Amino acid sequence: MNAECSIPVSNLDPNFLLFLRLCLRGRWDSKALDAAREIAATDHFNWDALRQIVHTEALAPLLYHIVRGKNLVSPLIEEEWRKAYYHNACRNTLLLRELADVLHQLAAGGVDVIVLKGAALAEMIYDDIAARPMSDLDLLIHPQDLSVTRQILTGLGYAAVGVEMQAGFTEEFRNEEIFYKGGLVDIYIDLHWRLIAPIYYQRTFTTDWFWETSLPAKINLAPALVLGCEAQVVYLCAHLMLHHGGKSLMWLHDIAAVIRFYQEKIDWELVISKAKEYNLVMSLQRILLQLADEWHSPIPADVLDKFLALEPSREEVRTYAWQYEIMAMRLFADVAGAKDWRQRLRIVWDTLFPTREYMEYRYKILHPLLVPFYYPYRWLRGLRRVSH
Repeated sequence: MNAECSIPVSNLDPNFLLFLRLCLRGRWDSKALDAAREIAATDHFNWDALRQIVHTEALAPLLYHIVRGKNLVSPLIEEEWRKAYYHNACRNTLLLRELADVLHQLAAGGVDVIVLKGAALAEMIYDDIAARPMSDLDLLIHPQDLSVTRQILTGLGYAAVGVEMQAGFTEEFRNEEIFYKGGLVDIYIDLHWRLIAPIYYQRTFTTDWFWETSLPAKINLAPALVLGCEAQVVYLCAHLMLHHGGKSLMWLHDIAAVIRFYQEKIDWELVISKAKEYNLVMSLQRILLQLADEWHSPIPADVLDKFLALEPSREEVRTYAWQYEIMAMRLFADVAGAKDWRQRLRIVWDTLFPTREYMEYRYKILHPLLVPFYYPYRWLRGLRRVSH
């Protein structure tokens, strides 16, 4: 579902990467578009390969929003991007209409909601719902509202996606649950009660500050909450690093756009303080330095110096590194991040020996008698290197 990060940025041809980054920067920097035009004029530029990357990364609507009418790409490519833009406009209109209905129902049920990521950025930050593709609708609720929210979504025709490894495992050790409803467009709601997936951060990265600093907003005229400007920067950087390895042009553009939108309003000392408090030094450090260097984001020089001077903790380095080694290391990271031995034992047992229903769903097992043979297969798969 997450088309926004399907090809790691590090795997792109450097020429394509530079061209796309310049085009995306061109939303607020005309000189960047001039530089992109120079690259596009070279004889060896492979437009067919670029078109595939743009399609796979779902960048066409945003690129059309930026380059339309500027004679930067051929009429054929601009027409392709135009169609993607208007298709996304129709799709997002339906998604946001559905989101408004969900928000009204949750409010009627006494559930507070913070709208996250694309749905929160499309109207406010992008000022154009057609420009920002959305693979799903991300909502943050209080953990104690999870049960009633599930009931409300079920009543609206949504069904939970997937099967739990063991009863209660998702609520205790995960940060989200996905709900699906079909219709004119397939709608996925990514329901969060914690913001970050690694279990270590579920203990240290609490949501209190994010709720306290949230701002009232209208999403398709429905009342909602969105993250405050400092909280947006902290969350989006952490999400990009810890969930996508820091490699996504769309997500980098999101953070650059947030910084441009708020600019003077951002309390950078508070951002630095929260980076240290939540053990997110490496996440904020890497993303913000990259945005300042490659995207020319208006981050004060003294702020960058302060971030450079910070040292990430051993726990942060370990948690990030273990996410992107072999798959089994994720289990070790979860165990290391647990608060006590009871949690550690349950994580190991439930991960190694999930229910029969989970195994049949996860591995598409055709006959129940084959299930026991898939447990060793599951353990061996855990030794594979993670791709990201």
